[in-house]
Amino acid sequence: MADLSVQMVNSIEGHRAWVSDKSLIALSNALGIEVFQLFTPTESQKKSRHPLPAHLLLKLRQDMKKDINADVDMHFERLLNMNLQD
Repeated sequence: MADLSVQMVNSIEGHRAWVSDKSLIALSNALGIEVFQLFTPTESQKKSRHPLPAHLLLKLRQDMKKDINADVDMHFERLLNMNLQD
């Protein structure tokens, strides 16, 4: 439903692959949840003694910021180009 391969989903679940913003959106849509909920621990995860390592969360945050900034820049550039053509 998310148009991701089984191998990719296994890699994401096993913390062996970084997820793009588009994949996060596809996964959340397929699961019927908001993107932020993918990062919200469940009750069983809250009880776990092995939380996601801080360095992985930091890397994910940095990658997401970079992707979001690039996406915003692309939209602004498109808007500016449209205005210049008018």
